Amino acid sequence: MRLPTAFLLVLLCGPAVAQAQSPAPPEPRVTLDIALPPPAAHRLSGLGPPGRLAVGADGSVYVATSSFQPSPDGILPAKSAHIELLAYTRDGAQKYRTTLPVQAGVGPNGFNAESLGVVAFPSGEAAVFLSISNTRVALPQDERSVTTLYRIDANGKVQSAASVLPAANAGGAFYRTRFYLPTADNGLLVGGGYGPDPFNWWIGKFDAVGRRAWQAGPGPAYPEDVYGLAAKPDGSVSAIIQEVGQMSGLSQWTIARFAADGTPQGRAPFNTLGTSFVLLPGFWVSAVDVFQTANAPGLVPLDEQGKVLGRASWPFDQTRRLIADGDGVAAVVCAASGPLCFVVRAGVDGKLRWQSQPGSFTDVARTPDGQIVAVSWSADMLSASLVRYADP
Repeated sequence: MRLPTAFLLVLLCGPAVAQAQSPAPPEPRVTLDIALPPPAAHRLSGLGPPGRLAVGADGSVYVATSSFQPSPDGILPAKSAHIELLAYTRDGAQKYRTTLPVQAGVGPNGFNAESLGVVAFPSGEAAVFLSISNTRVALPQDERSVTTLYRIDANGKVQSAASVLPAANAGGAFYRTRFYLPTADNGLLVGGGYGPDPFNWWIGKFDAVGRRAWQAGPGPAYPEDVYGLAAKPDGSVSAIIQEVGQMSGLSQWTIARFAADGTPQGRAPFNTLGTSFVLLPGFWVSAVDVFQTANAPGLVPLDEQGKVLGRASWPFDQTRRLIADGDGVAAVVCAASGPLCFVVRAGVDGKLRWQSQPGSFTDVARTPDGQIVAVSWSADMLSASLVRYADP
């Protein structure tokens, strides 16, 4: 009996052929595309962790930007630098553009923003968490790190600029965070790393006037990080933490739980890896990159006790940002080599709902009506735009 050629190819080549023959996912509709202009004679800087994008309860979009006016030789400190908060209505009209009163040294690329995160509150107010490392600027040791929490009212006026104290007694340390979440009491939850690099994991809760209500960490060793952070409606917190054993030196992954006042509520170890985690109703989802496994990349759900619930195939080498999207996820995904990245919507089964055109993306957020907003950068990371996607 002679088997059809297509069937022989599947037998011989397996999933690779099956995947190659899979239909391309549909492209989303672009419902908004706005350039994010820097001040005159300045360049935007896209360096640093994500967190610079937030969406308000009314669909307004907030973007924190860092820009600088380069020196003539590009080596000396920049002529000037700005940190701004730009706010747009859901229709794309600019609500305000506010320059934050930053008091810190300026390097060749402006302010060295190790953390720059924005949160939108239901009231229309916003907060910006900024941590700057001035280690490349000739300053006294105790001035080499400047961390400030800004509160901005609904009209774009800076209400307060509260200094954030160091998380621990470590010279030259600063915060490198990437999670910024509003809390039910109008506060702010921040998570990521703290240290002079490499970092220890750290989580901090701030109240409505910028005072730190509690903190967890810094962790016992390094390098460590917070890979997922969620604030629940009752005020409690769940986090994915990578910690290094002080005796073994091996990485340990845990789900850590905290009460609304920061009291530890227990830990659950788990055995899967991941570069991005997100909490959906009842379980976490991990995106495992190609560099972390001998197998193909995947999406791995696990319950809050750390039990792995399965694994779905995921056709992307890297997942750089993962957020909750209804009963699924939205993500910034990339190839292992080359500059190609995409914004995608998918189910937890790994099936793509849509995939954007390729580009350079650093942040994604979900709007109240289910659209996905992203910050899209030019190849040189010196200009950016705000793009919003809707289902095809």
